[in-house]
Amino acid sequence: MSSRRDFVKIVGASALASALPTSSAIADSPFSKITRTYHLAIAGYTFLIYNNNIDKVIEVLKAVDIKYISLKDFQLPYNSDKQQAEVIIGKFKAAGIQVYGLGVIYLKTEKDVDNAFNYAQLAGVNTIIASPVYEVLSYMEKKAKEYNIKVAIHNHGPEDKLFPDIDTIYDKIKNMDARIGICLDIGHSFRCGHDPAAMLLKYKDRIYDMHLKDVDAPVEKGNSLIMGRGKIDIVSFVKALDKSGYSGMCSLEYEQKGDPAIGVAECAGFFRGVLKST
Repeated sequence: MSSRRDFVKIVGASALASALPTSSAIADSPFSKITRTYHLAIAGYTFLIYNNNIDKVIEVLKAVDIKYISLKDFQLPYNSDKQQAEVIIGKFKAAGIQVYGLGVIYLKTEKDVDNAFNYAQLAGVNTIIASPVYEVLSYMEKKAKEYNIKVAIHNHGPEDKLFPDIDTIYDKIKNMDARIGICLDIGHSFRCGHDPAAMLLKYKDRIYDMHLKDVDAPVEKGNSLIMGRGKIDIVSFVKALDKSGYSGMCSLEYEQKGDPAIGVAECAGFFRGVLKST
């Protein structure tokens, strides 16, 4: 944050988020009708504007009480050595935040695949969020078995000629090792004209990660918005989460310009509010 005033704004905006229980807390509530096994997390791309300032990322996550994150390469560089990785991962750990995955990582060659698995092993995570080309899928499967690390292939919307939505991912991986799965980006799925809740239920057995956001229209040029201000039916999606038995991370991915802190707080508060009321 650039000033104390900015930080106060974050805390104020996150009051709803901190007042509402997390999904795990809801599961323990005597008023809860179901047991929730998924957790609210955040995608590292959200903090692009902070570049490699880990302290700022941690400050925001602590303010909104989010305890899980997947990192991008500007937070944990691909060429990090073991000592560098331990320092960065250690900062999150000391703050009570778990680095659960890495990505999105773009895989165009077998060398890219090798680097990605070495990178994940160095960071001590068990999930790679990836965007591979078709030509490396078999090699990626081989390395997933070798390292025992899951790969969640990310859908990137109508512009993506390889994997616009998760049906196209499933078609390529359905006969592959179970460690190869899907990262469902509900915003990109919605821009493809699909209902994210329906897609989740259809492919629930192979969805290992997800990116949560809201979009203003189910069209290719749909714009990302703060959750609750767009057209995605988040209530319906939470009901699908509960019905599916999903047990992974629900990572907020905030993609608007400028400092993301206030938007993250509002998204977290909205999602937790839906959890509480559903």
